[in-house]
Order: sequence, then structure tokens, then C-alpha cells
Amino acid sequence: MSADRASQYFVNYSKIKSRLPVAAWMALRLLTLAATLAIAGLLLTDPPLGLQLFWGLGIPILLASFVIAPGLWRQVCPMALMNQLPRMTHRSIARDLPEWARHWAFGIAVASFIGLVALRAPLLNHRGDLVGLGIIGMLVIAFMGGLAFKGRSGWCGTFCPLGPIQRDYGHAPLVMVRNGFCSTCVGCQKNCYDFNPRAAVFGDIYDDDAAYAGQRRFFMAMMPGTVLGYFLQAPNPDYSEPLRALIFVAAIATSVGFYHAVISFSSLNPFRAANLFACVALAAFFFFEGPTILDTIHHFSGIVFPNVIVEISRFSGVVLAFALLLRAWENERIFKEGSRLSNQVSVAQSSRSLRDRIAASTAAIVTDNETGTSFPVAPNQTLLDAMETAGITINFGCRAGICGADAVIVCEGHDNFAPPAEDELATLRRLGLEGVGRLACMCRVRGQAVIDRDIKNARQSRPSSATPPERKDDPLKTMGIQKVVIVGNGVAGITVAETLRRTSESVEITVVTDEPHHFYNRMAIGRVLYGRAAMDGLFLLPDTWYAENRIDVWRSTVAVSVERAERNLHMGTGEILPYDRLVLATGADALIPSPDYVRFSNTFVLRRADDAQAVRMWVQQNSARKAVVIGGGVLGVEAADSLHHLGLRVTLLQRSSRLMDRHLDCNGAQRLARYLASIDVVTRTEAVVTDLQGNGKLDALILKDGTRIEGDIFVACTGVVARTGLANQCGLDVSRGIKVDNFMRTSDPAIYAVGDAAELPGAIGGLWPVAGAHAAAAVSGMLERRDGYVSPRLLVQLKCDGIDLKSFGDLEAGGTDETIYAKEDAPAWWRLVLRDGDLVGAAFVGPPGSGCDLGRVIQAGMDLRPVLDALRQGQIDALQTLV
Repeated sequence: MSADRASQYFVNYSKIKSRLPVAAWMALRLLTLAATLAIAGLLLTDPPLGLQLFWGLGIPILLASFVIAPGLWRQVCPMALMNQLPRMTHRSIARDLPEWARHWAFGIAVASFIGLVALRAPLLNHRGDLVGLGIIGMLVIAFMGGLAFKGRSGWCGTFCPLGPIQRDYGHAPLVMVRNGFCSTCVGCQKNCYDFNPRAAVFGDIYDDDAAYAGQRRFFMAMMPGTVLGYFLQAPNPDYSEPLRALIFVAAIATSVGFYHAVISFSSLNPFRAANLFACVALAAFFFFEGPTILDTIHHFSGIVFPNVIVEISRFSGVVLAFALLLRAWENERIFKEGSRLSNQVSVAQSSRSLRDRIAASTAAIVTDNETGTSFPVAPNQTLLDAMETAGITINFGCRAGICGADAVIVCEGHDNFAPPAEDELATLRRLGLEGVGRLACMCRVRGQAVIDRDIKNARQSRPSSATPPERKDDPLKTMGIQKVVIVGNGVAGITVAETLRRTSESVEITVVTDEPHHFYNRMAIGRVLYGRAAMDGLFLLPDTWYAENRIDVWRSTVAVSVERAERNLHMGTGEILPYDRLVLATGADALIPSPDYVRFSNTFVLRRADDAQAVRMWVQQNSARKAVVIGGGVLGVEAADSLHHLGLRVTLLQRSSRLMDRHLDCNGAQRLARYLASIDVVTRTEAVVTDLQGNGKLDALILKDGTRIEGDIFVACTGVVARTGLANQCGLDVSRGIKVDNFMRTSDPAIYAVGDAAELPGAIGGLWPVAGAHAAAAVSGMLERRDGYVSPRLLVQLKCDGIDLKSFGDLEAGGTDETIYAKEDAPAWWRLVLRDGDLVGAAFVGPPGSGCDLGRVIQAGMDLRPVLDALRQGQIDALQTLV
């Protein structure tokens, strides 16, 4: 079996076809909840009848379902429904489970299970009222857990006493049933049996954390002793209850000890031994319970079973156990073949995750210099994807090779990296890392390599063959351009400065900015909002870069006026900077919903690092719990995600009929909305704000339909407006922005405008590639060259860690255009628009990392014709052959 087939066999829930519509599952859940409450009521009102039904029929059927179709119970479990109700109704606080609770959760579940079994004979077999109250109590606890914690971490995946049993017998499903609660995985638990039902057991048994793996092995090992320790003791023994309990515990200990003996002295690996013990326990349970099941059926139906049937019923568990054993060992065989492990190497010799093992034969191995950690990079992964999978911390930004936030130094194995594309190469040049570094989000690795995440070590890592660039003529000096002043230190302004310095050794470059910070990754300010490291990691150039390139930066300085005739720039400090060329890279300000918006103390925008810091401080100082984000475009969605990470319940308002309407079609927007719902972000479309209510502090927004949206803090992400104050002051031509020609020249030939401040037809402000192209055109204009602005391929990527969303070009197909769609049940939604065979528009929404190949194809402008037939059949994976 190939690794690809193995990957398909060990498929995650998002690729499993749902057997019933959501409405049908919800009806079954409600029916199961009603039946559970009816049984609880029967236990309270008619204990003998309720106990016989519960112990004699309910529990055996439940255990059998765990073996045959565990996903079925995961779908309809009444405790799961109660646990997920807060999430489905957007009432969950959705906190991460504390580390101590996460550590002890499985132990608590196992202890609860053992306690319930131990109490069954002396107490629970006779006290219907206690069993009924216990059922109701568990439903309440499950609900409270879902109210407080995200995903299933508040009960189902952690503390539930049935959880370990489901892991024990649900690891090799005879029938696969898709998880229906978690439409998008929120990572609430490790080795989730909902996410990957067949593969999770291998993660449990062979986890890197010895304590974690040991706990799971312990439970599977103890099951035969638990069953025999209960059933082999008489219901009312002659000895005392403490001695009964002691015998029960001794049986468990003996079972666990025997398991370790089997591991030590037989050829069985830990997985097969654990599975075998689980199967023995299953057969033993039904050996004792088979007649009880028939007796219960007789009690309720009157059917009399012959003695031979009663005796045969004792072996019903053998059939189930044998089926489980065969399926589990077959899973292991497929798993090992998919990983291309030799027959002599047991699964115990590998402690890597399923993804790593399946990719092992084709993956490159990269070592992180700081931690010494080695990790695989599969052929279809970028280095950034692999680092995140391996848990190695690294900053990221655009994920498109533009910002440079994720630069790494290549210490060894330079030749094992695929050559950089032009966008990546341009960014490496800006960072001064050409020849020594790579951008993790872009590079593919083909062999062994060693990397360093600290780019300050670039000099030490520079290959000996690297030589400094040859000195060139100084065209600016020849032209008499001695002083260039740049207002603004965003990507457009700094790229102008960097390009000028590469062009000229002599020109004096001064950058003026009203911000207190050096050039930083503005696309990552969401992490300033919810992270604890403030600006750490956001600065894209080391402090020494400015001195080495002789670029003088005036921070916290406001440029107030321009004297065009004298070519002087006046500062708020009273200082004057003369210039030969002036570049206005003043950026843009955030739009606000109304002029009254700014008069409230709890209203913010999220445009610059200071804005993010202000939001974070206000939330902490005022114990805010509910946030409202106004605007459902890219910035609004990213702001909602960041506020969710900060621990707030978020409502996202969008004026139009769908989220990100400029970048997504209806299907893509629906996928995005489902993802946001999975992290408890409530979205409202066609939400037009007509009034703001509050006195000093905004209490609520009033929508056009009369709906009142309350919150503790409000963040507006409704667009931007170009900062044209300096241009207006000195009389330049201004419309929505500062008007420029194809070389970014304003109406004054000595003044240029770039970035968000510039108005150039066809150039969308706010995108890094555009800002870089503006800078290149401006420097070309200063040099009086012919190569003006060239529009880059604009790939929009959502910067949320739980989803991969990309958009490119025009999604509205023309009369002769061809549109290709993903299949409705595909794990990712995508849409491609082709014009004369060329890709002119694309939208992609899928699991994290799944759109990487499409992104590379778009950025490189690759020809899709070799894979068009496969794409028309819905095979987006065909793009791997191009990249």
C-alpha cells in the first residue's frame, strides 16, 4: 500500500462523508437526550425496572456500539449534546483548559470509571435514585464544562468516565461515522478520536510524552482485571466491603502487571498487547452479561430463550472481540506499510506522529540550531508548516514571501533548498540575507539541513563562497540628487530607502515617522493584541541594519508642512529637513463608522501597533468579556480572531450579505462563517449600524433592523482613508489619495507618493506587493528610467491560524470564462476562474496549510494547462505536480 493510500485510509473527519444531514443528527441527539432523561426518571420513580433496563440492556448496547460504530455514539451522546449546546448557541466562554486540568484530566476520568465500577455491586446495582441523579449530574457537569471551555475539552475529551472506554474500543471502527459537532477542529485535545478515528490510537500508545502514553496503555491493560474483579466476586460475598474493594484493586493491579510481563517477554509490541487486553476484557464482559441481556429482553418482551441460546450468548463478546482484533491489527499493518517501515521494525521504535511517519520515507529532515530539534519536512510542506507542526516557535506574517517575518538562516544544506522565487528573493535582498537565509513560508526542503531562527547570526552562517556585490556607478550622484527624505516607515517607505541605498552609496536618506517604533510587521499586530511578548518578534530588520545602510530614522517625529519652492520639510519639533526628492509614504488612517464613534472610551480601531496595545490594556483594565467588531472584511475577520485569542466572546458585523465579499464567493464565505462559529465568533451579515448608544462608554450598537448589539469593547475595521494632510498643505493634486503617475510622481516632480497614501489606478493600497512595486517605480522615476509601475499578482491571504483562506483576482466570470469548482463534500472549498486558459481569479477556504500549492501557483503565474483535466474533476492536489 502506498503512503498516499495510507493517508487516505487514516483520513481526518473533514474528509469523511456525512451519512445524515445536520438536521437529522440533531433530531437523533434530542431523541437520545429525551430517552436518557426518561431512563433517569424511571430510575427515580421505579428503581427496580429502571435498574434492570439501565444495567441489563443500556450499558451492554453502549459498549457494543463503541466497537461497531463509535462515531455514532459520539454523534448522539446526550452528555456530548449538553457539552456542545453552549458552543452551538454561541454562549460558550471557550477558554483553554488550564494546564493542570489538562495534565490530570485522563487520570480523573479513569479514577471516575474505576470508582463507578467499584461502587456498582455494593451500591449502584440497588439504588436507582443514585444512578438517576448521577445521570442528571453528569449532564449538568457536561453542560458547565462546555460553557466554560472550548471544543470538547470541558467534558467529552477529558473528564468523561466513558471517554477512556471509547478510546479503548473505538480505535478500530468497523463502521466509520463522521464527527458532527466540530465542523472545524479547534485543537481542544490531543490525539482526538473524533478528528482521526483510526490513527489516534497510535498517537496515544506511542506519544513522545511517556506519562501520556503510559496512562493510555495503563487503561487498556487494566480492563481484563476490572471485568474479572467485578464479575468473579459474588453480588453479596461473605467477606466485608473493604475486602471486596481490595480484591477488585488487586485484580486491576494483576492485569496491569501481566500486561507489562507480556510486553517484556513476548514479541507483541505495546499496541498489539494493549489491543489484545482490551479484546479479552470485551469477551469476558459479554460472557457474564450475555444471559443478563437475554433475561432483560425476556422481562420486557416476554420472549423465552432456550438454554442453548443463553449459553451461546456468553460468546457474543468473542465475536466482537475477534472483529476488533482483526480490524485493529489490519490498521496497524496499513499504517506501517504507509510509513514504509520494515517488517523488523516495530511501531514501538517510532515515537513520531502519524503525519510524520506516513511522510517519513519522502520527508527531508531539518534541525533547529537553537533547540537541537530535528523534524521532517514533507514534499508538500513549506518549512513554516513543518516548523509549526513540530511545535517550533517562529514568527509569521503574510505567508507569501513578502514581509520577511519568518526569515531563517541556513547554516548547513544550502543546496537542499529549492531555489527562491522572485518575491522571496526580493525580500531576502531587503533583509540583507540573500545567499544565507530563506523565508520559511516559501521554501521547500529536499534533504538534510540545519537552520537558525536568529537572523543576527547571518554573518557567521554566510557561505565562504559568498562574495560582496560588485560596486556599481552611482547614478543619483551623477544626477545631483544628494538628499532624499521619506515620510513614513512602513513597507513602502522602507523599501524605497533600501532600494535607494542599493542604487547609490552617496545619497543621504532620512526617514521620518510619527510612530515610536522602527519598521515592524503591521500584518502581525493581532499578536500584539493577544500575545504576551508585545512588540518582540515584530521588527523585521535588526537595529544595526539602519546604521549599516546609513539610513537615518527620526522616530516619534511629526512632519507638519512642506515648502515646495525651497524644498524643505518642516517638523513639529521646529527642525527643517532639506531635500532633493521627497517621498510621501504617509499611509492611511482607519475609517470609523460615524464621527460620534471616537467620543466613547471603549471604541477602537486596529490599524497600528499602538492601537493593538491600547485594546489589550483596556480589556485587562476593565475586565472586558464581550467584543464587537464592525466590518467583515479581511481586517475585521483577523481582528475577531485575535480578540477571540485574547479570551473575549466576539460578535462580527458585516454590512453586506456575506463575509469578505470582495474576496470570496458565497460558498467560500459560508465556509469562513462556519470556521468562525467553531471558535465561537458570532457573525451577523447585512448588519448596518444606524445608532450608537452610551454615555461616555459605548453600551450598544443599533442596527438598521432594530437589533441591539451590546458589548464591552468595540473595534472598527471598516476600511482606510489615505493620509493626505501634507499633500493638501503644500497644494499637490489630491483626490481619494495623492495623485501620481506611473512612476509615483505627484504634481510636483520632486515629490513622490507611495503605499496607501498614493492614488494610482488599478493599485489596491494596503497590500505588501503593491507597496513594494510602488517603491520600485518611485526609485525608477528618480533615476529617469523607463520601467514604471507594474502591478504584481495580488494574493490575499487570511492570517488566522485555524484556517487557510486565499483569494486572487476577479471571481466574477465573463461570458467566455471557465469556472472550476471543488466538489461539495471536499474538505476545502475552491473556485478557479480561467480566461483563455489563464488563471484570472481564485478563492480557497480549507484546513490550515491545505492551500499552499495553490498560493505558490498563483504567485509564480504557473501554467495550469497540464493539470486542467484533473482540476475539472475536482482534484486540487494535482497542483503538487506543478510546484
